[in-house]
Amino acid sequence: MSWKPVVGLVLLVAAVVGGVTLYIRSQIKTALDRVITELSPFAEMRYASVSVTLGGNVHIRNIEIRPRMFNDPLHIEGIEVETPGLWFLLTGPNKLVNGELPEHLRVTLRGLAFNLSGPMAETFDRFFATAVQSSGVAPLSNCGDVRYVDLNAYQRLGYQSLVFDVSLGYRFEKGGGPLRVTIEWRMRNLGVATVNLEFVGASSNLRQVRGMQPHLRVFDVVYQDLSFTDRVKRYCTQASGMTVEQYVESEVKRNAAVYQAQWGFVPGPGLRQAYREFLTKPGEVRLQATPSMEVDMETLRLLKPEDVVSMLNLRVSVNGKAVTDLSMIPVRSTPTRAASPPPATPASVTSEFRAVPTTDLARHIGKTVRLHLTRGAIREGQLVQMLDGVARVERRYPGGTMTLAISLRDIERVEVLL
Repeated sequence: MSWKPVVGLVLLVAAVVGGVTLYIRSQIKTALDRVITELSPFAEMRYASVSVTLGGNVHIRNIEIRPRMFNDPLHIEGIEVETPGLWFLLTGPNKLVNGELPEHLRVTLRGLAFNLSGPMAETFDRFFATAVQSSGVAPLSNCGDVRYVDLNAYQRLGYQSLVFDVSLGYRFEKGGGPLRVTIEWRMRNLGVATVNLEFVGASSNLRQVRGMQPHLRVFDVVYQDLSFTDRVKRYCTQASGMTVEQYVESEVKRNAAVYQAQWGFVPGPGLRQAYREFLTKPGEVRLQATPSMEVDMETLRLLKPEDVVSMLNLRVSVNGKAVTDLSMIPVRSTPTRAASPPPATPASVTSEFRAVPTTDLARHIGKTVRLHLTRGAIREGQLVQMLDGVARVERRYPGGTMTLAISLRDIERVEVLL
């Protein structure tokens, strides 16, 4: 048997693949040069090399960006784009024009270095200080001369630059399956956050996106502290003359207004204890959510933080230990003027909440109910449906209504407005 035809075929395939790779690389370089030209009025940009792998991955290495307004270059170690393959790199641009996304894609930016002592950082801090003063945010009171966590504060903690690694990718599962999105944000020697999302009802065709509302099905966020919290504790205890224990307690026992301004809600006892444990031993914080019903992102905007916990079936752990009490303290608004007493009305029969057995809940469709959950939370609203062991309670918010799905096994006590 002669091997010459086989060898010839292999060489032919290698030549074709090599030619395609060189062609794609040339097209990418042309596109990059076009971007550089368009950015030239604002910044000077250069890169060391571009390469394309047989698997369809693109690598751009050693990028430098020099803004015209600052003598302060930004350096990026590299940008990597993972695609479905060489065929996508050949045909993908035309499909994108037609609104067709590839089944999976990932873009990774490695080693974006930001100089904390440069003119760009100084300008940012000036704008930041002005914004903070105008917003009325309370300054830190337990960290010596550090009043706000601006870029200058990072220098005091021992960071000379901030180096970022950012990755964003997605995958459409075959057969009309869910859309999975993964995001990783790493600040070297500081911390790393990983976000995994799963949506149903999403389409890979952008022309079909309008009018569609993808629903969140899985939400998983993990934050791993690398050194930031320990550095903050070390600096703040030295600057304020506190012990570590005193500093931790002063952080945990902040007043409600400070929590509301910085966190967006006021944590209850369980979340404060979890915060204490994290400050004492910085490690991992994990938030997981598996909604009892499909949730769209527009709906979540209407919810209060305590309602989000219930709606998403939120679970929180610190250093691997579950936080069982996720209660939050409501913030009472101060009235701007004294309310005038209501006019006298004839005596009438007043309604009141009365306890009823959970098994009788289905008899009270259309009535206002107050459900006491096993974890301590209370859900109040109009009972609109009982189906498959799930009570659906409608709540009204500015701009619309929201229906919460609550499993009967999570209900400890039921009250009905009668």
